[in-house]
Amino acid sequence: MKPTPAKSHYTFNLRDFSKIIQGICLVNKAQVSESDQMMRLWAHETTRVLGDRLINDDDRMWMLNAVSETVKVSLGANFDMLFKHLDKTGSGKIDSLDEFRSNIFGDIFTAFGIPDRPYEEILDK
Repeated sequence: MKPTPAKSHYTFNLRDFSKIIQGICLVNKAQVSESDQMMRLWAHETTRVLGDRLINDDDRMWMLNAVSETVKVSLGANFDMLFKHLDKTGSGKIDSLDEFRSNIFGDIFTAFGIPDRPYEEILDK
């Protein structure tokens, strides 16, 4: 996505890539024990760093489709199966922004001030 006069903040660089990697490095092996969780973490960090700058739903859908395509082609996983726990409609597909926004990682379930707060996947149960 290139910057335009209406979207002048659509300027992305290696600092943004570094922020994605820093977010992924917040977890350790005990918190992310399988490759599916790591792919969901990558998708979370990518959408938080890059996608949160997007200003309209068309651009956000473009981002969702880009993440889906990257998961399928580059990571060799089935996007819909990877995120099936987010499917709210029962369609078997993640095709809306509202569903995908539920892919969240954080350290909010641990009391503040505790060293080594786990950065983990937050599941809606």
